[in-house]
Amino acid sequence: MTIRPRLCILTALSITMLSIPALSLTGSAAAQTTDVLLIPDSGPIAGRVWALSPIDGSVITNSFIPGDTRLTQPIQIIDSGRGTLLVTDEVAKSVFEYSARGNYLATIASGLEGSFGICLRDGNAYVTSGFSAGVGGKIYRIALDGSAPVVFSDWTGIGDPRGIVPYGAGFLVGNSVDDDLEVVGSMGSVNPVPFYNSDGIISLNFPQQIVDIGNGNLMVAGFSAPWGVYFFDSGAFVYAVYRAPEVYLSPRGTRMLENGEILYTGGTRIDRFSTKTYANTNIVNQAGASFRWVTRYTPPTPCPADVNGDRDVNANDLATILSGWGTTDASADINGDGTVSALDLAILLGNWGPC
Repeated sequence: MTIRPRLCILTALSITMLSIPALSLTGSAAAQTTDVLLIPDSGPIAGRVWALSPIDGSVITNSFIPGDTRLTQPIQIIDSGRGTLLVTDEVAKSVFEYSARGNYLATIASGLEGSFGICLRDGNAYVTSGFSAGVGGKIYRIALDGSAPVVFSDWTGIGDPRGIVPYGAGFLVGNSVDDDLEVVGSMGSVNPVPFYNSDGIISLNFPQQIVDIGNGNLMVAGFSAPWGVYFFDSGAFVYAVYRAPEVYLSPRGTRMLENGEILYTGGTRIDRFSTKTYANTNIVNQAGASFRWVTRYTPPTPCPADVNGDRDVNANDLATILSGWGTTDASADINGDGTVSALDLAILLGNWGPC
């Protein structure tokens, strides 16, 4: 809760369920079928990323990015805007870059204070960080050229930032201390008047993922009781909220499905529910899993000669071909004939340069 001026507050225990705007689909049907929903799993076994269908949430693979030694507690994954993926990791305090095939490429930033939410703006990544009891967190601006992160917004005395999305000339950021949705300006200052001022008791409590659903509308996962999935219009009016029993457990991440239902994640489960019948359907209940935020992702056009998946056919790919020469190494066997040979080298040289 905050003592700053109020713009909007939910004053009833519940509100009438209103119809959710239809999900806006763009591009060809063929392109849409290639899309996936990516969900990090920060369970104790091994951090990894699952891929689900954006149509009905059915599982495509539980190892889009397999568990590796780097991912400890991955929270959010997004498109980097350059054909690769960026993953925040709260425990590793880092941002990692992976290829569209799920291969590790680089560590974009490290030494943060609990890397959590991430979004892109003007070619830079903005990452929420902190969560140190009462001290306040930070939002870092991270260039993707390997230069050191810089503090974009210092939240000392304000709270801890979690979910973040571009908003106007700046950002809209969830505050896990006072439960508000804060407006952050283009220079990093936090507006004293929040977008949404929550009492944290009967309304939005502990906002996690924030999703821009178009036309100025937002959906937000509220993790703590009364947990639920909240829908806001551009004026911060809560036009719909879904709680128990349709939202079975505390949601961390959420996303609209093409079939009109709403998918959400929490603990060991990934579920979806109908906004018409309010029926909840369990998709995954994986012992040891800890599912986080949900991102819709359109994979880039395939570039077969790009062996390591960094969207550039270069000396790194050539080195992989040469080191696997004469073997059956599938990662270097570009034409898939079972042997790394001159045929693969010819394909690589013929496609040299950026994809």
